[in-house]
Formats: sequence, C-alpha cells, structure tokens
Amino acid sequence: MTYREGLPDLFINMILCLLSAKLAFRTSILSKQWARVWSSVPVLDFDEEEDQQPFADDRLRRRNFMNFLRRCIKCRDKEAPLEKLRLRMTYLGGDKSINKWLSFSFERNVKELDISFKRENYGVRCKHYYLPWAVLSIAKSLTILKLENVRIKDNIEPISLSCLRTMALKFVQLSNMAFSHLISGCPSLEVLSLASCSGWDVKLSSSTLKLLDIICSNIKIKVEAPKLEVFKLSGHGNHILYMCNEHFDIASCRTLKNLEFFKSIFADGWFEGLDSRFPVLEGLVLHHCRSWEPINVFSRSLQRLLYCDFGMTMSTFSMKAPKLSEATIIHEQRQYMWNEFPLQNLMGNFNSCEKMSLHVTDEKDLIFPVHKRNTCSPPLPHLRLLKVEINAPASERFRDLEESLNWMAPSLKCLSIKHKEGD
Repeated sequence: MTYREGLPDLFINMILCLLSAKLAFRTSILSKQWARVWSSVPVLDFDEEEDQQPFADDRLRRRNFMNFLRRCIKCRDKEAPLEKLRLRMTYLGGDKSINKWLSFSFERNVKELDISFKRENYGVRCKHYYLPWAVLSIAKSLTILKLENVRIKDNIEPISLSCLRTMALKFVQLSNMAFSHLISGCPSLEVLSLASCSGWDVKLSSSTLKLLDIICSNIKIKVEAPKLEVFKLSGHGNHILYMCNEHFDIASCRTLKNLEFFKSIFADGWFEGLDSRFPVLEGLVLHHCRSWEPINVFSRSLQRLLYCDFGMTMSTFSMKAPKLSEATIIHEQRQYMWNEFPLQNLMGNFNSCEKMSLHVTDEKDLIFPVHKRNTCSPPLPHLRLLKVEINAPASERFRDLEESLNWMAPSLKCLSIKHKEGD
C-alpha cells in the first residue's frame, strides 16, 4: 500500500468510517497520524465473518475475533466520542466481555448501536445473549437501537432512553412487561420495527411513534399511537400473517397516511368503513394478499395504490377512490375459468388515475378485444403517463398492444413499453 503524507485528519477520518473495523485497524501501521486518527474514529464495525478463512477452526476463529475486539477497545482513545457501534458475531457465551463492550460504547455516548448474534442452532436449548437491564439503562445517548437474537431480562425498574428515535427488534425475546417498560422509556420513539418476534400480547402506547413495521411476528398488539402515519405488515415465504383487530389492532390510529400489507390474509369485513377509520389515508399497498370475501376499498383521501395479485383475488377486487392519481398494478398470470379478461376488467377501478405502472407476464393481458373497444368506454380516460413492463419478449402482436393501450387511455401523453429481453 502506498501512503501519501500530509492528508488532513478529517479526510483520513472519512476514509476510516467507510471501512470495517478490521480494515480500519490495519491502516494504523501506515503512520503515527493514521494510528492516532484510527484510535478516535467515530464508527466501529465488527463482523466475525469478515475475511473468514475457509476450513478454519471455529474455536480458533472465535478466539482471534475476541482478541481483536479487546485490542481495539484497549487502543481506543478514552476521550473520543463514538457515533456508531456495529457488532456481528456468533454467540457462544462470554456475556461479561459483551457487557463490557456495550458499557464502553455507552460511556462514550454512542448514538447508534447495531448488535446481531448468530446462533449455532435454533433448537429449544439454544443459548441467547441476555442483555441486562442495567447495561441498557445507561444508554442515554442512543438515537438508533437494533438488536437481533437477544433476550432482554425482566426488570421492574424504569428505563430512560430519552434520545431514542429508531428501534428494530429481530428475534428478540422479552416478556410483555419488559416490552411495555421498554416502550414507555422511549418518549421520543418515531420508528419501530418488529421482525420474527413471537409470544407477545401487548399494548403499544406511544405519543411520538410515526412508523410501525411488523414482519413475520406471531404477536398480538394493540396500537395506541395518535401520530402514527405508516403501518406495515409483512409475511415471508410460507409465513402469511392474519390481519385482524384481534392480532393487530390499529383502529385508534386515525392519523395513518400509509398502509402496506405483504403476504397478509384479511379478516372478513376488515375493509368496511376504511374511509371513516383512516380519514387521511393517502397510500395503500396490497402485495400478494388474500381475503375470504371480496375486497371493496372506498376512500375519499387515497392518492396512491400498489396492487400485486397472484391470481386469487383480482376478480373480487373493487375500488372507489376519487382522488386516486397514481397506481401500480402487478399481475402474475393464472388461468381464470370464470373471467376471461380479469386485468382488463380491473382497469375500470382506476378511472381517475393520471399515472400508472403495469407489470404483466403476457402482453395479451392488455390487448382488449376489438368488439369490446367498439362497444365500451375507455376505462382510463384521465391517464397521462403509462409505463408497461412485460415479462416476455416482444411478439408480432406489438402493434395490437399499442392500439389497445391507446384506446384504454385516450389522453396519454407518455407511453413506455418494455419487454423482457429474449434468452
């Protein structure tokens, strides 16, 4: 490596912040200046799997990583503040050392803490790192907290994380009481993400929360958040979440502006009264969702929609949204024995749209029959911009496609058609 002397400390600091802790540590041999700047770099990023040697002994790799962490902590300038600590490692015990590193970061007023433990196995007897309440209670400066594969011990003592604005919990185990105490101790919390958590039956009360994201979590949660603007609910793979008030109660959140659902099943009647329950709703995402009954959406405030159907609900979806100006429709083709043109019939729900993006598997889904064009009114009379993506190479029916789209949206100013390139 070639080193050019005379670089400003600020410039070196910027370089080191872009590197992992191991790479940044290696630069300390370049000169005394680099070593001095490294000892006070505001970002520490430790990843046990970085630069991992194939077929290396797990115990040796683990010991080397732990020793490296200790050296970094020891060489650290004791007066230098710490902006961010990120730690990725397999959990094999060593709680005292981990607690010491966390306390070290909190004493230096760390603002962002991102801790992820990889478990050796996921059996019933799998060990977890227990985050002591006493350690967490001294994290006064935290603004962002991300925890994965961690257990938080119960404690009746209050906690105060007054600066915390973003919290993400993934595979985190804690009791209902600990969750309530944790949330009540975050008076400035604005963003909360809960991923792969289970067993909770809690009430989430926050006067500051603006975004709640729940991913693959088998929990019951009643949300009381008067400033909540975004609610996201996501399943994953074969894990489909059931959206009902019994599991996810957001009925009191009348300030919601965006609702996003991925791989969710809706309870009967969930969409009834949507307009009165969420009077300022502006965006709605329904991505691979299902319902045992027709989905009828009525909203006088809705402006944006993303609707992705995989052949189960398109024929039973209807919408009335007079302010809807932008829509994205993703259609994964299936055989419809009862409805020959499901996507074409769906278009009538978006007659107020000015901007639309269509993603289909076959261009024939967008070619209206000539007899229909001669007898029916265009379904999208106000559409100005249309973007079409077709997951198939262009065919000899391209001209028919263009004619059909121009009939469907007679006021078009911009039409973009993109086909999948041939193999």
